[in-house]
Amino acid sequence: MRTPSVALIRRRILAGSRNGVSVILGVAAALASTLSFAQAPDGTAMLAQMASAMRSLDYQGSFAYQHAGRIDTMRVFHAGGARERERLISLNGPRSEVIRNGTQITCIQADDSAVVYQSPSGRGLLPLVPDAADPALGEHYQISIGASERIAGYDADIVDVVPRDAYRYGYRMWIEKTTRLLLRSVVTDSKRRALEQFMFVSLEIGTPPDDTDLIPRQRELLTTTAAQGDEIDLRGDVAWKVAKPPPGFTLRSARRSRDGASGAQHLVYSDGLANVSIYVEPRSGKSDEMTTLAARGTLNIATYSTDKWQFTVLGDVPLATVTAISQSLMPLNTP
Repeated sequence: MRTPSVALIRRRILAGSRNGVSVILGVAAALASTLSFAQAPDGTAMLAQMASAMRSLDYQGSFAYQHAGRIDTMRVFHAGGARERERLISLNGPRSEVIRNGTQITCIQADDSAVVYQSPSGRGLLPLVPDAADPALGEHYQISIGASERIAGYDADIVDVVPRDAYRYGYRMWIEKTTRLLLRSVVTDSKRRALEQFMFVSLEIGTPPDDTDLIPRQRELLTTTAAQGDEIDLRGDVAWKVAKPPPGFTLRSARRSRDGASGAQHLVYSDGLANVSIYVEPRSGKSDEMTTLAARGTLNIATYSTDKWQFTVLGDVPLATVTAISQSLMPLNTP
C-alpha cells in the first residue's frame, strides 16, 4: 500500500478540496463494549472513557459536520473490537464514501474511482474526536464537567476542555452518560468561539452494522494506491528534531517511506490531545524557498524549504503552534 505524497496533500488542502468525507479525523483507544458507569468520574477520566468507547462500541447513525463555511451531513456505520471496521457515507453533495478495515482506508469518489492507503495509527473516520486518553492532559488544559443535555435522544454530560495557553484549541464535548460515546464535539478558539463542530442527529448505540453496511456500494471500482511508499517505524534513526517545541508537545512517532530518501521523514508531535505532523522531503528544483502559511478551518499549515529539503508542518492546532514548530525544526546530524 502507498500513502498520499505530501505534495498531493498540500495541493489539495491549499486548493480548498478538504471535505467532510475525505478528512480522516478522529482517534481513540480500545475498551470493553459493555461500558457502564454508576458514578460520574472526573473530567480527565471521562475523556479517557470516551476515547475508549469510540473504538470499542458498535454504533450507527447520521450526523451533521460544520466546517470551513459549510455543513455536510453523513452516515456512519461502526463495528468495534480489536480490528475496527467502519464506513462513512456523504448524504449531501456528490456521493462519496470512506471505508476503514483496521488500518486500511479506501476513499471512493462519485465516479467510483477509489484510492487505497494505510493509516498506521488506525484513526477513526468521525471528525473532531480527539485522542483524549492521556492522563496528563490537565497540565495544559483545564478540564471540567458542566451541565447535562440531550443529543440525538441520549442524555449527555458536557465536558469543557480549555487550553492554558495559545498553542492549542479548546473543546466542548457531549458524552453519553452510560456508554461514554461522544455525541457532539465543538472545537473552540482562544475566545471560546466555535470553529468546527459535529453532532449526531440520529444514533443507535450497541447495534452492530450488517456486513453489507461495511462494504462499498459499488464492488467494481477503479482502484489506485496513493503515491508514496509504505511508512515504517524509525528506531533510533530520527534525523530531525524540534529544538524548542511549544510546551507539552513531545515526539510521539517517527516514520519514513520504505523507498524514501535518506533523511526524509514523517514526525508527529503531540501534547496528548493535539497532534502536529512534520513531513520532510528532498527539495525539488522548482520549490519555493519562501515560507507559506495556509489555513482551512481548524487546520493550519506551514511550508518552507532550504537548499536541500522541503518541510511541511500541519495540524489541527493554532497558527502559532505550526509556526513555532517550523521555526525550531533542525537536523540531529547533517542528513
